[in-house]
Amino acid sequence: MKKRMAVFILWGAFSLASCYENSLEELSGSGNCDTADISYSRDINPIIAISCAISGCHHAGTVETFPLASYHDVKAEAETGLLLKSINHEPGVAAMPKSASKLTDCDIGRITAWINAGGPDN
Repeated sequence: MKKRMAVFILWGAFSLASCYENSLEELSGSGNCDTADISYSRDINPIIAISCAISGCHHAGTVETFPLASYHDVKAEAETGLLLKSINHEPGVAAMPKSASKLTDCDIGRITAWINAGGPDN
């Protein structure tokens, strides 16, 4: 019994120590941020759906703000330049997402790449 407990403790200590050198990006898998061949449906829509088009923010039918519930909504805001300015927390615009952490550099890079590619509906 003592031997099992010692093995368990050593295994736990080793497991915790093995993560010491890893960054949050490495642990979350975001260290490999591919911004080539960005797709609205695969890459952009999930970011918007999780971070923007939620209840109380930019959801469909919102009266407090403009919606970001469809491709056309997102494309329109991208074309004005406000989408990039707000997610980059630039001066003169409201920093988004409101009351939440800034989007990851990878998510901002993907949105930027999509906008630079003309914001295709793909």
